[in-house]
Amino acid sequence: MATSKLEAYRRKRDFSKTPEPVGSPAGDGNRFVVHKHHATADHYDLRLEVGGVLKSWAVPKGPSLNPADKRLAVETEDHPLDYIDFEGVIPEGEYGGGPMIVWDRGVWAPMDDVEESLRKGAFKFRLAGEKLNGGWMLTRLKPRPGEDKVRNWLLFKERDPAADASLDILAARPESVKTGRRIEELAEEAKAPPKPVRLNPGALPGAVKGAAPERLEPQLATQTAAPPDAGQGWLHEIKFDGYRTMAHLAGGTVRLITRGGLDWTKRYGDLPEAFRGLPCRDAIIDGEIVVLEDGGISRFALLQEALSTGAGNKLVFYAFDLLHLNGWNLSGAPLEKRKALLKRLLAGQISSRSAIQFSDHVVGDGRPLYDQACAMGLEGIISKRVSAPYRSGRSKTWTKTKALQTGDFVIAGYTVSEAAEGLAALALGEWEDGELHYRGKVGTGFDALMLKQLLARLQPLRDGAVPLEGAPKEIIWVRPVLRAHVHYGNRTADNLLRHPVFKGLRDVELSTPVAASRKRLISDADLAGITITNPTRRLFGKSGATKLDVAVYYAMVGDFMLPHILGRPVSLVRCPTGKPEDCFFQRHPFTGMPSSVASFPSTNAEGEAKSYLAVEDAKGYLALAQFGVIEFHCWGTTRRLLDRPDRIVFDLDPGEGIDWREVVEAAVHIKAELEALGLVPFVKTSGGKGVHLVAPVEPRLNWKRTHQATSAIAERLVATAPQTFTTTMGKGNRVRRIFIDFHRNARGHTWAAPYSLRARTNLPASTPVSWADLEAIDAPGDLNYSSLPGLLATSGDPWADIGDFARELPLLSETGK
Repeated sequence: MATSKLEAYRRKRDFSKTPEPVGSPAGDGNRFVVHKHHATADHYDLRLEVGGVLKSWAVPKGPSLNPADKRLAVETEDHPLDYIDFEGVIPEGEYGGGPMIVWDRGVWAPMDDVEESLRKGAFKFRLAGEKLNGGWMLTRLKPRPGEDKVRNWLLFKERDPAADASLDILAARPESVKTGRRIEELAEEAKAPPKPVRLNPGALPGAVKGAAPERLEPQLATQTAAPPDAGQGWLHEIKFDGYRTMAHLAGGTVRLITRGGLDWTKRYGDLPEAFRGLPCRDAIIDGEIVVLEDGGISRFALLQEALSTGAGNKLVFYAFDLLHLNGWNLSGAPLEKRKALLKRLLAGQISSRSAIQFSDHVVGDGRPLYDQACAMGLEGIISKRVSAPYRSGRSKTWTKTKALQTGDFVIAGYTVSEAAEGLAALALGEWEDGELHYRGKVGTGFDALMLKQLLARLQPLRDGAVPLEGAPKEIIWVRPVLRAHVHYGNRTADNLLRHPVFKGLRDVELSTPVAASRKRLISDADLAGITITNPTRRLFGKSGATKLDVAVYYAMVGDFMLPHILGRPVSLVRCPTGKPEDCFFQRHPFTGMPSSVASFPSTNAEGEAKSYLAVEDAKGYLALAQFGVIEFHCWGTTRRLLDRPDRIVFDLDPGEGIDWREVVEAAVHIKAELEALGLVPFVKTSGGKGVHLVAPVEPRLNWKRTHQATSAIAERLVATAPQTFTTTMGKGNRVRRIFIDFHRNARGHTWAAPYSLRARTNLPASTPVSWADLEAIDAPGDLNYSSLPGLLATSGDPWADIGDFARELPLLSETGK
């Protein structure tokens, strides 16, 4: 049916001459577009996605927000769905010849049955676009004699909050929502003959002829407190908040490689297509991928959201360096020459709305640009020596100056205002060597609603709080479980913050929906039976959590944690005195062990007979807090099938120089590789700097074969990005690399159990998260003994159905792959 709808459209066009899409019917969405079209007669085209095509009406005078205006709308032939993004110039002499822009676009929804409304000629619908919104009406007019084939309608706005009798939306917003161009600009561009781009990379001093490398490690900037002095041969660029990415172009292919060396071309939506039109055979372009908010400022949170929901056309690549072009290595050429050539390469390819942008700069004094970046709330600026070559790794010829110093500080207390009868300021603390130290108060950056919300969250935390030394007496102390994101100028000699401004709570939100039903494993009787001696004993310093805090945490998360450890061998980390140096690993039964904790005989990897521990019920689980248990570590098997593992783990352990964002990049990359092998990976934070990928497997192989199989998989993972990953132990082998630890899949080896606390300051938890949430987490340490119970109560366990996804573990070593 949909194919036949496009016959009239195709019959009118010569697709060897017009850039319009041939089109193929697909999907059943609810998008709409309004094209502005300069043809024989200027008009606007309203197109609604219906039944696999774009139902279209030509509106000569264009839509009006005034409900009193009735605009003629002439029904035209159906258009293909891919016409929705078409913007360009239809050649003269072709049907509809002339320029066309995407004047508005969005989604629409019918108010009644679509087919019935169109048949009757009374079609009501709602629009949600960038310019047009609210209710609209199309009413079909009766045809005049001799006009049987012409179907005229009237388009008008309904009276609702989106109506506006005073605003001429056509005059106020004439630009394309796709590129920002006016149709007159497009027409002028069409008249002007294209200028040939003259590129001579071999003429650059320092250029060397040679093939492009498969990967080029990016040059990194050294942080400084202020931009370099004027007159020292520097240029200055805006610092973007996104993913550093190298664009590799060769033979018509495009690869987008992250800072960590991973190929994320497929993750970046439509962006790779933007590079295919560049006038070159091959190139390597250094830049940053961002998503811009309405004000044109890059925000990493928007980029995370776009990547987790589908990048589409939301991404922008800011190009700031050209390292290889048409067979010439340009890394030895001066920066100013490289950027000038990059600008010529991009000339004619970019506009205010294009997916590739040139990162422009100022030369000389960087202070005015820095001041402007501060005023606009930007990240800061990057300063670069204009004469310097490109050198991979951290360098002093590139520097970065953040707009303001920023930090996340523990909220250790607050003061109140008698006049306002509410919160006046927050007392800030900072962990140092396991102790919380006072860093001053912040009393600006709040609005009235935030002050009220903060006070409501802080008041319940007063019990059990510890005062910090060197702080004013008027502070009301709270337990250090919330963190504030703060901008500040610098620090005093006493390490107090100067001119701090509150920018928000460093909250973590998990979006996993709550399971329809969650079996309760911990009863009220179990909770009543908990006995804790020395409940106020502090762990890891005088300002740390208490022994009671640990017991309460495990009681609150028990219903989520127990399904992952019941019936499994476990090892424990006990910290009976609360001092880090007294913590130890407990693999075997111990004196005074609760009778509700099971022990069973087995043999270790060396064949020695040993007894091991297992948690068999809620009572035993809850009793362990009394014995100073902080961490639970589990085997990837059950007691029932001890020699047949049912879960495998790949522990991503970042080496020196790897930050959290790169670890997340690596985890997402490995997820795709494991899925290609037929496995279903789940993810959790390690409670430290790393990430655990856990895949349920069918319990068919013994430990030795499981270890061999995961070894082969790990080697395949390394082969996908050998400069990013390693399976070789030793600190020296892991600098700027991520160690893939597969040895936890050997018999007797363990890994941190889901939701286990870790014996570190502030007791972070090894937390299962959804893949979308992983990319939204900035600081995994925020998932801790205090924050996690509340998050789980509203989000649920993203691993609740992990057992339903067991797959056969592939034996790559046996297949020769």
